[in-house]
Amino acid sequence: MLRVSELAKTFTVDKGEVRALQSVSLEIPQGEFFTLLGPSGSGKSTTLRCIAGLEHAEEGEIFIDGQCVFSGDKKISAPPDDRPIGMVFQSYAIWPHMDVFQNVAFPLIYGVKGKRLPSKQIREQVMHALEMVQMAGLEKRPATQLSGGQQQRIALARALVRKPKLLLLDEPLSNLDAKLREEMRVDLKELVHSMGITTFFVTHDQLEALAMSDRIGVIVGGQLIETGTPYEMYVRPKSRLVAEFLGTANNLTGRVVRTGSSGQIETGIGKLDLNVDETLPADALVNVVIRPEGICCSPQRPNAADNVFNGKVTRATFLGTFIDGQVQVEQQTLRVFLNVYDAVLPGQQVYVHIPRDRCQVTR
Repeated sequence: MLRVSELAKTFTVDKGEVRALQSVSLEIPQGEFFTLLGPSGSGKSTTLRCIAGLEHAEEGEIFIDGQCVFSGDKKISAPPDDRPIGMVFQSYAIWPHMDVFQNVAFPLIYGVKGKRLPSKQIREQVMHALEMVQMAGLEKRPATQLSGGQQQRIALARALVRKPKLLLLDEPLSNLDAKLREEMRVDLKELVHSMGITTFFVTHDQLEALAMSDRIGVIVGGQLIETGTPYEMYVRPKSRLVAEFLGTANNLTGRVVRTGSSGQIETGIGKLDLNVDETLPADALVNVVIRPEGICCSPQRPNAADNVFNGKVTRATFLGTFIDGQVQVEQQTLRVFLNVYDAVLPGQQVYVHIPRDRCQVTR
């Protein structure tokens, strides 16, 4: 549905040129909720703005629903209002001098080239869009009397009123308070899935990406590093960079002892038994990613036969839903998230068990 191929964009700044996008390629099928995740300045918003036609790349191609809206080689660059898109900005861009109806109707009145739609059809489409975002009955309310959550819904209704093929969301939840943000995550995901609309969502918030997406792409320094489902990206990342950015991770450097399903890697805490890709050469230097919640600690030795080490708790901070701790194993400090009912204290000796299926080898 959306295909981006070898997209490149350079900005000129005081100190020279900045390569904002470097050969970014991705495909998003019909109806998928895709999130582009990255830190500030990574190129995620530039990618979205290029798709929208608000920025012009130097190289590459962009296709939306089979239509070429940009091609560097063919000198094609469709203006934003000729692209089958709807967009919600981070600031919502609600017109303060208009009421709800006028805000939602704006793209139908001013954004449609050629013959203007009949007033009856405009009203029908606006009322339908308001109903979809649960704002029916508020069409006459002045924009200045809307809460943050209502503004977000109006901005979404305005993006949907033209029945776009592709919905572009540029960090639309970042201005909401924590509770409302959590509610809108659920509502927004359910809405776009019920409509079957293809969605390209940009955020720096890892929790948002994991909670809302069908697939995630991580972009850093203008390069798309890795894509996959939320589970794949969090539990089975292929890149150490992705593992470090997406959540908290222990990263152990080690050397391959043997490969295969009975593989083993020598690390700073000892030998770890785990599945190791058979294409890796012996003595290859690798990285082992272990999430803090994947580590088990207890005063009693577990029944497990492999990956059990002696450790000492050096920190235990009670955070309500879990204990954020540190455990010293040999010369290595491990971050652990422990069950609040399995209380441990700083200075306590514990057995550290790392199940083999919770270890992920990256390069």
